[in-house]
Amino acid sequence: MIKINFEHAPAKISEKKFSKIMEKFKSRGQEFFEILDESTADFHSFAAKFSGKYDEILVLGIGGSALGTRLLADFFGNKKLHVLDTLDPDEVSKFPKSPNTLVVVISKSGGTLETMKLRDHFVEKMPIDRFVVISEKNSNLWNWAAEKKIPAFEMPRNVGGRFSVLTSVGLLPAAVAGIEIDEILVGAKKMRDEFLRENGLPWQLARTIFESGKSQLVHFPYISKLKTFGAWWTQLVGESLGKNGNGFTPIPAVGPTDQHSLLQLLADGPDDFFTIFVENLEFEKNPLGKIANAELRATAESLAEKNRPSATIKIEKCDAETLGELIALWQGTVALLGELLEVNAFDQPGVERGKVLTKKFLGKL
Repeated sequence: MIKINFEHAPAKISEKKFSKIMEKFKSRGQEFFEILDESTADFHSFAAKFSGKYDEILVLGIGGSALGTRLLADFFGNKKLHVLDTLDPDEVSKFPKSPNTLVVVISKSGGTLETMKLRDHFVEKMPIDRFVVISEKNSNLWNWAAEKKIPAFEMPRNVGGRFSVLTSVGLLPAAVAGIEIDEILVGAKKMRDEFLRENGLPWQLARTIFESGKSQLVHFPYISKLKTFGAWWTQLVGESLGKNGNGFTPIPAVGPTDQHSLLQLLADGPDDFFTIFVENLEFEKNPLGKIANAELRATAESLAEKNRPSATIKIEKCDAETLGELIALWQGTVALLGELLEVNAFDQPGVERGKVLTKKFLGKL
């Protein structure tokens, strides 16, 4: 189990009661932790049937339907699994990379503009039996899959897109690509137990961030495998908590590289940053890793000398189980921060307005 060092983030005496915060969270009806108990047999069965048939798994999605899957692919260094989440013609033209490609179309609503346009683009180029769909049941995309007689997997209705990486959204493509998904879930379930426990790690981290009074969060692992984790984390924090004038600006970084780009700002810029480092204790067995960890500790200490708060997440090793713990840690922390900020962490009204205006401008073309 991961640990968190709060040495450089002295906690204030909290007036917030865990039981009341948890009660408010449960009233939201979100099931991203309950879904962890569902069987993965269908994913494994599909993977066993098709994984050997395809050289490439291409996911078409955006936001929560893409970032989690890319996180899994990059963390495990999986060269078979690719994610396309842009309409940039130059990038789109690079795919498919193989004639033996399975296309996974993911949209919770079943009508996401970018994803539907990408689907239409690739349907013109590839046989329809190379497609599989992940969406809410009875959405337009779900019904399209039924019409075309292609496989469809349900996306849980009570799990928001940015909380969906450990559902069919992330687990199905990962399984087909050969990633061991069950070990990820083992770690996530451990952290779920922490989430439900008073003074568990998600509550400690949420309360410490909230009480810091800072409005900018820096995710700063000194672990290259967690670089893409930062993009997933950015959406989770930004889209969940940025409401009603509240929230945190998420800044993803990777050490030691960003010591040479961000540290000057964190140390001598506006005093509005809370930094969360991630340290791999297994690095101590390697002379280069030892230097990386020393740099992390020195960076945290240098910030502390200027009364700039931070916390350090310490992991024993960077494996599938630990990844599950980290994903669930931040899902739980963000859910609790939403209640502390008195915002609904599970909607995105600002994003919806942008979608409406996009259709307006497209109508003028």
